[in-house]
Amino acid sequence: MTEPYTCQVEVRWADLDLLGHVNNTKYFEYGMEARVKFYEHCVLHPDGVRRPALVLRKADMDYLRPILLSSGPLTIETWVTHIGTTSYSIRHRMRDKHGELCAEGSAVMVGFDLKQQKPRPLSDEERTALGAYLMSNV
Repeated sequence: MTEPYTCQVEVRWADLDLLGHVNNTKYFEYGMEARVKFYEHCVLHPDGVRRPALVLRKADMDYLRPILLSSGPLTIETWVTHIGTTSYSIRHRMRDKHGELCAEGSAVMVGFDLKQQKPRPLSDEERTALGAYLMSNV
């Protein structure tokens, strides 16, 4: 892939703080929503089979401009920056409806074995799917 995965996320009235800005914690929820859509798009299949679990190890966010109710829907770009043995790193860019960059964030996702309660290696299928969005210098 030469382009990041892109999806839209709605800004909800309940996301606002007393100043009328989206609360800082909601940016992480928007990132989570984009990660779920990304994973469903590139790894999951419509056959209804439960896929191996992933857990969030780390997330960070750079707040660049306030998001308001009128900013939405947001466009969130997501791409993979690193694929390891048991984990992968992704990056997000959040833009308002006018294309203005509002936030940038990253996350580390870890393959997780629910029975053993410990990290598991990423499958070949996951690696191939994630590799299609691997872009290190975006």
